[in-house]
Amino acid sequence: MKSLSFDLTVSLIAGIFVCLIVLPMLALFTTTSFGELACQLKSPLVLSAVLISLETSLTVVLFALCLGIPVAYLLAMKDFKGKEILDTLVDLPICMPPLVAGLALLILLGGNSKLGGMLSNQGIDLIFSKKGIIIAQLFVSIPFLIKSAREAFESINKNVINASLTLGASKFYAFKTILLPLAKNGIYTGMIMTWARALGEFGATSMVAGCIPFRTETMTVAIYQNAMSGELAASTAVALLLLVFSFTLLLVFKSRLRVQAVGM
Repeated sequence: MKSLSFDLTVSLIAGIFVCLIVLPMLALFTTTSFGELACQLKSPLVLSAVLISLETSLTVVLFALCLGIPVAYLLAMKDFKGKEILDTLVDLPICMPPLVAGLALLILLGGNSKLGGMLSNQGIDLIFSKKGIIIAQLFVSIPFLIKSAREAFESINKNVINASLTLGASKFYAFKTILLPLAKNGIYTGMIMTWARALGEFGATSMVAGCIPFRTETMTVAIYQNAMSGELAASTAVALLLLVFSFTLLLVFKSRLRVQAVGM
């Protein structure tokens, strides 16, 4: 009887959680018709926001791979002074409010700063540009790739690596042919989370790149701008598209991981 009561309590809590996630999603779908949704998605302004978001977020994933994997390897495989500080710095953008991150980047890269002035003199304008969007998205999303890749590296048996080095393999060869293949699932997970976080970024992006239609207006910015101006249909259309992107990608990725696990 006690076991049954416990199971019912857990099921009830799980049901509340499901409602908490599902009901807001259903609310989005019930605010517009398919005809109106299709019409909004054909809007040049909406299409521009979608293309800008995809372009910048996918670029962020590539930069995150180049910068994040070496940092993850360093944290997972090496012991050095200042490791805890580096580890804390990796986690900081996750804890930092996006608006604070955006303000910090705006001060650093703005025309009044030394760095911003130097870049501007070279013809490199980061504020109110796609480059600024990429930097803001990268700042807030790269920790997800680093943390996931680090956990994957740490799960690898060190004896495998030591054996390859004993047999004469270079560290780079062992990294390329042993570590990366064994850590690929963790890296893939980090890529998905990084992409999803970059795609959904709003606070830092709006601070650094502004809300310029057809230039720096991402999907999240478009949602906010349309909602605040009373264009609920356009805001809902972009929100639904963003939701479908995220859900589909996560579902495909989880299915792929499940197939790989069964194959093993």
